[in-house]
Amino acid sequence: MRRKRAIAVVLGTLMLGAGVYVLRQHGSEGWLPGCAWRKLTGLNCPGCGMTRATVAVLHGQLGTAFRCNPLGMVLLPPALVGLALELSGWVRGKPWSSRLRLGASGGWIIAVTVIAFWILRNFPWWPFTLLAPP
Repeated sequence: MRRKRAIAVVLGTLMLGAGVYVLRQHGSEGWLPGCAWRKLTGLNCPGCGMTRATVAVLHGQLGTAFRCNPLGMVLLPPALVGLALELSGWVRGKPWSSRLRLGASGGWIIAVTVIAFWILRNFPWWPFTLLAPP
């Protein structure tokens, strides 16, 4: 069972690595589809700008990445650490003792923060325009 889990994680990591490679090499060429929510409504969603932010991070441009989606750049690192801990615990068959535990209140805080960010980044005046992707 652990071997199958490890193989699944390795294959998923390889696929993610291939995606990162493609984004790193060709992400700034304009072939990416863009945000469906923005195309449909004309409003920014909480994830608008994350693809451009990811491309910017892959090119070492952290300021540009933060400008594209500040909340995403704050939440992404702990989310990746948490995912890595959970996946490694899943492969081992037992969770790590040092997991990222949010609890119900932490989940609510993140949900309210994301919803507030979603609303505020769509206001058309300064300083809220700083939250919208360029």
